[in-house]
Amino acid sequence: MASNDNGGVDGLIILQSKDLAKWYGAEKVFENISFIINEGEKVGLVGSNGAGKTTLFRCITGEEPLDFGEIVLGSKRNIGYLQQIPYYPEGTTLLDAVLDSFSDIFVMRDQIRSLEKEMGKLVGSDLEKTMDRYSKLTHEYEQAGGFSCEAKARKIIKGLGFGDEDLNREINKFSGGEKTRAGLARLLVREPDLLLLDEPTNHLDLRALEWLETYLKNYQGAVLLISHDRYFLDEVVTRILELTNQRLKTFPGNYSKFLKLKKEQELAQAKAYEKQQKEIQEIEEYILKYKAGVKSKQARGRASRLARLEKIEKGKSEGSIHLSIGDIKGTGEIVLKAENLRMAYTGKELFSDLSITIYKGEKIALIGGNGTGKSTLLKLIIGKLEPLEGRIYVGSRVKIGYFDQEHQDLNNNHRVIDEIMYTFNFSENEARDKLAQVLFHGDDVFKSVADLSGGEKGRLAILKIILDQPNFLVLDEPTNHLDLASKEVVEDFLINYKGTILLVSHDRYLLDRVTDRTLELDAGTISNYLGNYSYYKWKKLEFSNLKEEKKDKKSKTFSREQEKPKINKSQLKEEIVVLEEKIEAMEAEKEKLSRELADPVTYQNEERSKEKVNEFKRIEEELPLLYDRWEELNINLEKQGRN
Repeated sequence: MASNDNGGVDGLIILQSKDLAKWYGAEKVFENISFIINEGEKVGLVGSNGAGKTTLFRCITGEEPLDFGEIVLGSKRNIGYLQQIPYYPEGTTLLDAVLDSFSDIFVMRDQIRSLEKEMGKLVGSDLEKTMDRYSKLTHEYEQAGGFSCEAKARKIIKGLGFGDEDLNREINKFSGGEKTRAGLARLLVREPDLLLLDEPTNHLDLRALEWLETYLKNYQGAVLLISHDRYFLDEVVTRILELTNQRLKTFPGNYSKFLKLKKEQELAQAKAYEKQQKEIQEIEEYILKYKAGVKSKQARGRASRLARLEKIEKGKSEGSIHLSIGDIKGTGEIVLKAENLRMAYTGKELFSDLSITIYKGEKIALIGGNGTGKSTLLKLIIGKLEPLEGRIYVGSRVKIGYFDQEHQDLNNNHRVIDEIMYTFNFSENEARDKLAQVLFHGDDVFKSVADLSGGEKGRLAILKIILDQPNFLVLDEPTNHLDLASKEVVEDFLINYKGTILLVSHDRYLLDRVTDRTLELDAGTISNYLGNYSYYKWKKLEFSNLKEEKKDKKSKTFSREQEKPKINKSQLKEEIVVLEEKIEAMEAEKEKLSRELADPVTYQNEERSKEKVNEFKRIEEELPLLYDRWEELNINLEKQGRN
């Protein structure tokens, strides 16, 4: 447990650990671990699943006893750790649960009010004493954030993706993900000196993720976090601790810097190991050759030197999954077309009049807030759900592989090996070979599917999809619960995959590496961005800046409206006519291309068909801009008519 005794810890040091070791029976989790967390530092703790990261956190908080070593917390320092939400009395709202973190402040508030009433009845020295107590208590209350605690709570709750309507919802009826976010809000409002966060990005949508990134970057205290979200680690942390092979290594910089430094270290160690092995071999050959001859004394000397030699360890590589797919069949140019879809649940409309077209070889990200209908849209596409309105056309020779984040396609009554043997008619040895590719070895294959962890289920589901050899992957959060090494393997597989991909994910690092088009589902409509996640962010920022510029321009020109020269109406009308002709021609061309792209004959000439697809995409992107310009000109013309 972290001791509050300063024990020589420097004022800039929040937490210091020395020679930590932890065992579970005969199984070693880690040993000889030492590290320091300084004031204001943002540190990421990474390592494969099962490496002991969460166990280390529990040792820091005292939930787990250490077998050896000491953890020292600086004097007057406090730790905040995201724990399971307790069960609250019936009727407790989200706001009540978060404000409950300020219970000590509310006690002070009641004491202050009591003193205020008391002072109205006192005189003389009694009044002076009470006023002195009142002054000290008010100062303490202010220092603790008493005057701003409700406002802070609301700000953090909303930042984590809750709306105004959630504030008064009963927290006991929240989903698991909502309770996790509520727990994070309870933790953040008190701003402890050291935040311990174990996978804080789970259950957050992209907006909430970005809010939390900004919050933690500006956080005055120190942060030690476990995360498999590489984009998040890149944005937030300035140092990486890697727990691997029961040891802890430290690397300066963010996650991308860590990857670079780790690779350099591994290469240097491999070279040093090879050089030393060569040297050892030469010494052993010398000893063997001269141990009984005239040079026996020199041979004994070399044997002594060899015995004292500090051996360089051969780099241990932790197991990682291996994904490969055989030849997949080609598809038509249009893989999927959805027209005028409408979907609603329990009276709440998710989207209506929604249309998308997916072309051969595209790798598309589908993003949007929680509850916007992304997973529902995927289920409509694969035929698990039927739309209330609209139609979905699957292209010729298309074979869909679907990854369900809830893993409903896995049979919980099966053992792991049964799931592969029965699905693909494999022998036990064939199934074992395939399962080994996704790290199911030995007796692991006899585990019940129902007993698997989230990461294990994810690996099994990915293997099933690959063995089926689809040419259109529809993936709903495929890297959830996977460790960092496995995520990178999945990414490399998707980058090299020759088919078409539609991908829902909150993993922005994956989206950046894999996808080339982004669809944003928001408020029931789809917006199209012809690039990856970073391109999408850049375009959103650009649009936001343009809006601000227009707003500023409007406010600056409002006071000078009377001085503006009158716009020539005839020129306006002429430009509108020209624009209408251009729009009409582009609409006609779009309709013509749509008919041609629906005709299989078009794809007999591959180059020509690609040109038509690219032209269709260009028109789809340009037409909305022309309509915006047409609307702007007509508004200006209408204003001139009123003047």
